[in-house]
Amino acid sequence: MKKTKFKVEELLPFIILLLLILIFSITTGGKVFAPNNIMIIIKQTLNVIIAGLGLIFVASMGATDITQGSLVAVCAAAAVIVAADHSVVLAIPAAIVIGILSGFFLGFVNARFKVSSFMVSLAILIALRGLVSAILGSRSVMLPLSLMKLDETGIKLPIVILLVLVMGFIFNKTPFGAYCKGIGESENAVQFAGVNVTKVKIMAFMISGLMTGIASLFVLARVGGSSNVLGIGFEMRILMAMYIGGVPVRGGTGTKIYKLIIGAFMITLLESGLTITGASGSYTQMIRGAVLLLVVYIMGVMQRRFSPQAG
Repeated sequence: MKKTKFKVEELLPFIILLLLILIFSITTGGKVFAPNNIMIIIKQTLNVIIAGLGLIFVASMGATDITQGSLVAVCAAAAVIVAADHSVVLAIPAAIVIGILSGFFLGFVNARFKVSSFMVSLAILIALRGLVSAILGSRSVMLPLSLMKLDETGIKLPIVILLVLVMGFIFNKTPFGAYCKGIGESENAVQFAGVNVTKVKIMAFMISGLMTGIASLFVLARVGGSSNVLGIGFEMRILMAMYIGGVPVRGGTGTKIYKLIIGAFMITLLESGLTITGASGSYTQMIRGAVLLLVVYIMGVMQRRFSPQAG
């Protein structure tokens, strides 16, 4: 019965993606797959994948980090200001360091003081959005042309592939990745095995912050400048990409990076297809929510139907 479970649950993200491709091929008359639109889909998807590669470590523990949108805005604001006042070279580490520090603080409060990761990240999300407004005010700051080259597919795609390989190796082939998934399965069991769970949690959130800091540079390059509304809703797109792709909410060994990647393409394709068909923003949001609920429901049914107990 476990073999059947693997086939159904592991293939479900690919089945849903194929259905979306078929639906939008028909409803848009193939316009969604025009060369220009495909490039747009790829570029938007890559930003979600980058940030998601960090969040996957947190999600595998059954925890949550919803700071990505606000953190992208803070990292981007710091990057453009450093680039303008000091050096373009220093802008990149500035964004990354801020991301890591944010992740460290979130992980420290969650792991050391046993505060819900959702509540801590919600508080940080609000605080960071206020910090962006304090830094930039109502003005928008343009990015130097040299950094805008990061949005070029020839530069962006190889970097993302490298990040996928590195994060994939850490997540799947190292003890740290196993500990993260083990915490999602049973935190007490991992702790009884002698693993420093607090350290693992903090490091997982730091990796999430690191990847969000890197993602902020690509979001910044795509938009061309920083403002206090940059990144709004970005965290929701990442979470939807994971859960539509079949990443279990509870974490554990069912957390797979390929599910994130497939889910990222699904959410971007869904948004692009709805836009081309003429759906308004409000309808797009409702459909996204409905699709997410449907997929989570199907995954729940599959898990109950093909679990060992059901047999």
